[in-house]
Amino acid sequence: MKAGWIRRYAMLTGLLACWLQPVAASPDYSGCESCHGTFNEGDYISQHDGAAWETHLMAGHQPSVDNKCMACHLREAPSPVFTNFSDDGTFSKSCVGCHGRQEDVTGNCTGLATDPRSEVHCGAGAGLRLHHERQVGQGTCSQCHDRDPTPAPERRLPSNYLEAVSTIVDSCNSDGSEARFGATGLDNDGDGLRDQEDSDCQFFLNAGLNDAWFNPATPGQGFLLTVLEETGIVFLAWFTYDVSEPTAGATAVIGDPGHRWLTAQGPFDGDTAALDVFLSAGGRFDAADPAVGPPTQSGTLTVQWDDCGAANVHYDLEGAVPGVIPIQRLTEDNTPLCEMLLDAQ
Repeated sequence: MKAGWIRRYAMLTGLLACWLQPVAASPDYSGCESCHGTFNEGDYISQHDGAAWETHLMAGHQPSVDNKCMACHLREAPSPVFTNFSDDGTFSKSCVGCHGRQEDVTGNCTGLATDPRSEVHCGAGAGLRLHHERQVGQGTCSQCHDRDPTPAPERRLPSNYLEAVSTIVDSCNSDGSEARFGATGLDNDGDGLRDQEDSDCQFFLNAGLNDAWFNPATPGQGFLLTVLEETGIVFLAWFTYDVSEPTAGATAVIGDPGHRWLTAQGPFDGDTAALDVFLSAGGRFDAADPAVGPPTQSGTLTVQWDDCGAANVHYDLEGAVPGVIPIQRLTEDNTPLCEMLLDAQ
C-alpha cells in the first residue's frame, strides 16, 4: 500500500515538474531531462504509470539494443546523445530508432536544431511528440515542429524493432516485448491509446491479402487465397500432397500421383476466417465428360492473420492429424495495398 502511494507521488511530482518548467526543443537528450532526469543515474520511475524500473534509463534501455553503446552514442564523443543519430551499424537512429517510425519521416525540418545530424530523420518522432502534447501540454512540441505529419498507425514498427537482435518486436505489444517495465507498451502514434486498446492494433482482413502463401519449411506446396470484402467471404485453394507417398510404380499422365488440391471457403471476422474444406473428384484433364460431381466436405480450416505478411492455418481434415501451418506471402507485391486498406479502416 505504502509503495503504491510512493509511486503515485513520484509520478505526480514528475508531471508537475514538466508542467512548471518549459520544455525546450533540443536535438539531444538534454531537452528530455526536465521530465525524465539524468539518463545514466538514479532509479527511473515511469511518468506514465508510476512503474519503478529499479535502475536508470540507460541500463533499462541497453538490452533492447543488444547492449550496443553506439546504438545511442557517437564514437567521437559519448555526449551529447543525439535523439536522431548514433554510430552503430545496426541501430543508427538513437532514440528515434525505438521512439519513432520511418513512415513519419517527411524531411520538413523545423525548430532550433543547429547540428545537421539532428535533422537526418525529420518527422520520425511525430507520434512521440504528439504524446508529449497530450501529457505535458499543447504547444510543447508543435511550437517548433509545426510541420509534423499525422503519425503512422500504432502497428507500424519503429526501425529498431525490425532488427533481428532487437528484444522488442511488436509495437502493439501483443507479445509483451514492449512492456519490459510496467503493464503496457508505448503510445507510438500519440493518440493516447496503447497496445490492443488502440484500434490500429486490430487486424482486419482485406483484399490486400489476395496472394500466394506458403510455409518455407515445406516447399512445393502452398495456398492461393482471395478475400472477397463485399461479400465477407474468403476463398482458398490448397495445393499439397497425400498423407503418404504413392505406392512404388504408381504413375500419373499429368502431375505427380501424390498431388492433392483442396478448396475451402467461408466467412471472416476481424483477423480470422473460418472455412469449410471441400474435395472435388471424378473429372479428367480439360474435359467436360465425365462431369465432376458436387464437392464433398472433408474438413475445416481456421486462418488467423498476425499482420499483412503472416498467418497461421489451423486444419482439421479427414484422414489427417489436426495441425497448424505458419504461412507467409510468396511475394510482397500486395503488402502495401494491405497496409493502405488497414489505414483506411
